Amino acid sequence: MDVKSLGIVVAMRDEAKTLTKHPLDVGQTIEVHEGVLVHLSGVGRKRAARAAQSLLNRGATALLSWGTAGGLVPDLAPGSLVLPKTVMGSDPSLFQVDPSWHERLRSRLEGRIDLRSETLVESPAVLMTPEEKRALAYRTGAVAVDMESAAVAFTAEQAGLPFVAIRVISDTLDQTLPSSVLSAYDKSGHLKMWRLLRGWVQHPEEVLGWMRLTTSLRKARRTLTGIARSTEWDFLAPQ
Repeated sequence: MDVKSLGIVVAMRDEAKTLTKHPLDVGQTIEVHEGVLVHLSGVGRKRAARAAQSLLNRGATALLSWGTAGGLVPDLAPGSLVLPKTVMGSDPSLFQVDPSWHERLRSRLEGRIDLRSETLVESPAVLMTPEEKRALAYRTGAVAVDMESAAVAFTAEQAGLPFVAIRVISDTLDQTLPSSVLSAYDKSGHLKMWRLLRGWVQHPEEVLGWMRLTTSLRKARRTLTGIARSTEWDFLAPQ
């Protein structure tokens, strides 16, 4: 594979900042390193599917789902890496990542950071509570959850192209996500402070939850940046 044909789908602006300092708008694609394209999709399956197809239209011949995920098992801390061998859709379809690409990444990263390779599962909505997370883990056997990787995997499978997901834990099994915080983000993951302040007025008890989530997200972003550097910014994509 020509290195120029790697396409990366990123849902949120803060996740994209681990790959580029260039500000991105939802629906925008830029080349962040020679031949490495990043598309800011926005949150959710439909947006991720459109982003993946857009990258294919730009010439991508391998797809990577990049960003954060929620932990579904107790031993995944903020900043832990989930490099799944299998991605499960909410339907629940199953997608296998490219085995040789996965092995190269695992060999490069194992020992440097906490790494798990069990199933990553899709959820159509954000899981707010530990109870919701435990229920999904029980039904699926997955260790982590996100909202975009299954759509990217499906697009790659339909095109007959290699795919992997790199997802870092941003909220753990025992964390309850503050509703006031989640409602303060727009579709690209940009925090609207006026929405956040309004939410705190309505739910002042959620301030501590916001502080914990902010710390977790900071750890996740540090891990993502470290992974990009360790894999030389082309993510050891197929040659």
